[in-house]
Amino acid sequence: MSRWVQRVRACLCSLHIRDIGQDLIEYALLAALIALMCSVALAPVAQVLNNTVTKSGKKFKEHVNKGLHLGWYK
Repeated sequence: MSRWVQRVRACLCSLHIRDIGQDLIEYALLAALIALMCSVALAPVAQVLNNTVTKSGKKFKEHVNKGLHLGWYK
């Protein structure tokens, strides 16, 4: 074999060996993308839950205050 063929073969073999860490980087990027998509998708849900809890808390407070004024709680 010529030197040129040996160099090309060596270069291709070294690229194959260096490719091992690529999977880990791809998994990390995929996990980051999934986390970003979840945070964007759940933002409206969080807002709706926050509004619901706030409204429920206000109604509960109104009922407790009404009960206190009527003497239901001592």
